[in-house]
Amino acid sequence: MHNLYLKQAEKRILMLAAALVLVAAPLLTSADEASDYEIWALDQGTHKVHIFDANLEEIASIDLGAEGMRVPHMVEFSSDYRYAAIANVGSGNVAIIRTEDRHVVSVVDTGPRSHMAGFSPDDSVIHVDVIGSPDKERDGQFVEITADLDNERFQVSRRLTIAEDPLFRENADRFRDVAAICHQYNSDGSRAFVTLGPGLDDGGLVVVDTAGMKLERVWGPDDLAVNCGTMLTPDGRHMMLNGGGHDVGVWHAVDVDTLELTRSEESSGGIDAHGVRNLPNGEEIWMVNRGTSDGIVIDANSLQKKARIPDTGQTPDILDFSPDSRYAFVTLRGPNPVSMPHMAKGDTPGFSVIDVRTRELVKIVEPAKGNENSDFHGIGVRVLD
Repeated sequence: MHNLYLKQAEKRILMLAAALVLVAAPLLTSADEASDYEIWALDQGTHKVHIFDANLEEIASIDLGAEGMRVPHMVEFSSDYRYAAIANVGSGNVAIIRTEDRHVVSVVDTGPRSHMAGFSPDDSVIHVDVIGSPDKERDGQFVEITADLDNERFQVSRRLTIAEDPLFRENADRFRDVAAICHQYNSDGSRAFVTLGPGLDDGGLVVVDTAGMKLERVWGPDDLAVNCGTMLTPDGRHMMLNGGGHDVGVWHAVDVDTLELTRSEESSGGIDAHGVRNLPNGEEIWMVNRGTSDGIVIDANSLQKKARIPDTGQTPDILDFSPDSRYAFVTLRGPNPVSMPHMAKGDTPGFSVIDVRTRELVKIVEPAKGNENSDFHGIGVRVLD
């Protein structure tokens, strides 16, 4: 009988150990899996890029401040992930980084408060959303950088001052201040959907014909409540847009061919809808609410809400996913936010890790823990395969 009790006890211990392994498994990957991707997280408060592997080990950092760049805000990769474009709000320029060796190959001056830079689908150009000078109204620009990746040559080729476009002038009374915030392209890059802001009262949307660098369609802030996120749906049919402020969180879908608004919804009680991103497997669209530290999951086919993300970590901003659609990585703001301080104050600057299947927060990574200047904003996953 004594031996029987011992065997039962041993069995319970083994079962407990197995359970602990399963609990720990979401934060562990094999060495091979760890080489599949990197996480690039931007600390705009310390002017650094922190780079992590899939095991959540920091493997490198890039001190952009040491090279004269201030407040790195957003990061986007070329289609082959060989280059990264980082818009720097504080220094008004864009850094082009060769990702393999983390070398800054070019810094292009684009204008005051350059907010986002993104590669066109064919990587031939980089378009930059420029907020403009705080001392001058309606000077927001959509700036084009010619990108010769093979020779690593980058230069500004064209500038569109949005308020000077003929279509805008015809509708000028529908707008307040005019500052470009974020953009995303339709599938072939012939159109760019550019949100305005940064406040919702100064928001709205303009659609740019990228070949002619001219406006095709405009919505003022009273027509369409958007001031932040842009994301093309996985099927390429709709542009997802959102808007947020102190007491509002909303999202919309615009048909990219007809330029008609097809859906407008509240962000399920969430405040300050902000970052939005497609799941790599094409099944879902995630959107986070900065003011309420939660988010929603939208079915990518029906564009209907399918789930709520109850806890993203405090003050979420931008997000991206592991290429296997297993984890979401969400930046979290700091106690002394550099941008949008009225909405973006947090206590755990860094990024959170969320299990996509369960929608549960499993870890918070704080690369500069204890540094009161730390304030994370942009994030991007670089795929290595």
